[in-house]
Amino acid sequence: MGMYFLYKFARWLALILPLSLAYRVGVFLTGFKFFFNRDERRSMKENLRQIIKNDTLKIEKLPRIIYANFGRYLVDFFRADKINKKYLEKYVDIRNLEYMDEALQKGKGAIGLTAHLGNWELSAQALALLGYKMNAIALTHKVENIDRLFNHQREVTGVKVVPVGVSVRRCFSALKRNEIVGILGDRDFSGENGIFVDFLGKKLLAPKGPAVLSIRTGAAIVPGFVIRDKKNGCFLKYTFEKPIYPVKTADEEAEVKRITEEFIAIIEKYVRENPEQWFMFRRFWEPEKVEIL
Repeated sequence: MGMYFLYKFARWLALILPLSLAYRVGVFLTGFKFFFNRDERRSMKENLRQIIKNDTLKIEKLPRIIYANFGRYLVDFFRADKINKKYLEKYVDIRNLEYMDEALQKGKGAIGLTAHLGNWELSAQALALLGYKMNAIALTHKVENIDRLFNHQREVTGVKVVPVGVSVRRCFSALKRNEIVGILGDRDFSGENGIFVDFLGKKLLAPKGPAVLSIRTGAAIVPGFVIRDKKNGCFLKYTFEKPIYPVKTADEEAEVKRITEEFIAIIEKYVRENPEQWFMFRRFWEPEKVEIL
């Protein structure tokens, strides 16, 4: 229950402070997490070595920058009540939205795919605020009050939350209604049911759910990433990539692999370009089962 009141306080603080000051507070507070969590720092450095290789100085400096950006991400999440169309017009540069429209014109819905990068929550919130029917798959928190709070932060902008335990049935229904289903595509939460593909020079157990859902429904996968401006952290750029369409084939396994490799390659490109906004605090290439909380 203590964490619930801590989150409520963080939400209150994020809402009453001006955005720039709230960011400074968020950066300051995540500094404590950086300082006291040695295991996370070690894991982050191991992940970063796959991107930066031999630049030891940069590898040492980046974790603190990542924590700072994570603090800004948390501020945005807790300020969801203030995120509206005016906010999008002022702070978010949306590019290639026509790719999402192209996918939806097929009448089979669209799978909006992103990663633990930049501000992934805003990728769903922005679409909902722009009038798109938006569903987002989310893990359930074991503390009911916290789960309700987190879901409120998503739903207040018009996003429909789909709990992981019932996600398959609801995702099929949403796509049938020509809606968007938002999925994080850079992590297999089962720890065993994914598919191995290359990512940053190593084999990664990637989730095959997005590809399977695409094949079974005919919905295109539309990758999209919200990246924070490196000079002024108040501003963000939301970029969509070309849709990945499923191909009818008797060899579904091969098609799952093709689609997964394609979207993982896109995620890799964004991670390489923005390592300071890749929020991966565990050893990324080690398969890990995440229990539904």
